[in-house]
Amino acid sequence: MVNKAVINLISGRPLILLFKQFGPVQQCTSRNFASKTYLLNEFFDHEHTFGKTELTPKFRPGRAWTQEELRLKSNSDLHKLWYVLLKERNMLLTMKEAYQIRNRSLPGPERIDNVKESMKNLEAVVHERNDAYLRLETGDSADPPMRTVTTPLGFTINQQAKEHYEPWEISGEKEYATPYLEGDVYLFQKLWKEKEHMKAEIESYDKEWAEMKTDPNTGIEEKRDYALFQRSFRRTYNRLDHLPKTFKPNGSETSDS
Repeated sequence: MVNKAVINLISGRPLILLFKQFGPVQQCTSRNFASKTYLLNEFFDHEHTFGKTELTPKFRPGRAWTQEELRLKSNSDLHKLWYVLLKERNMLLTMKEAYQIRNRSLPGPERIDNVKESMKNLEAVVHERNDAYLRLETGDSADPPMRTVTTPLGFTINQQAKEHYEPWEISGEKEYATPYLEGDVYLFQKLWKEKEHMKAEIESYDKEWAEMKTDPNTGIEEKRDYALFQRSFRRTYNRLDHLPKTFKPNGSETSDS
């Protein structure tokens, strides 16, 4: 039933005709006034866009909400706007899936990006207000606390603390700041530090060589000796096929390929 409705929707038939068999939904605003509305249509795009590849100027969307505009709104307005954007995002994602089933493109796909950008800016504004309130009341930030942990490769990084369902005494899972490194990880860290040290040495020598080339007081023999000295540095290869296959008599590297 849903697939048939989606197919008829994208092929151009009005969606409102597909659900008339269920009967209208009565909404009474007063005792003497009743309006017939189809609340299911709120979860789909406007019926004038069905079966079209481009939106008309009347239904063409605007830009996303900026943080400067959202800062001027109250908390209740931001709360209402969040659910409006959430409903619009769900509607657009539903329509996008329906169009993809029929191998068609959604008219106005930039609407999804605008809604996501608006929601991101709204979250940033709410976070600013929460952070200011918590710093004033408790002195703490609204950001999650940071922890220092060590990755399986032995690198020490800072990451946000995560919530766990069970304490580490029960789950047995605990991340240490400086855990004991196994043999392979210890060897990897040793080689990595050696590589970083050589990169720093080469950068310093390159800087010195650049200053030497522009210095008029440096003689030709000194420049030649320094160039020969620089060729003897250890080179780093990231792939095996980058390794030289043969060497010329003067020491330059060539490849068989």
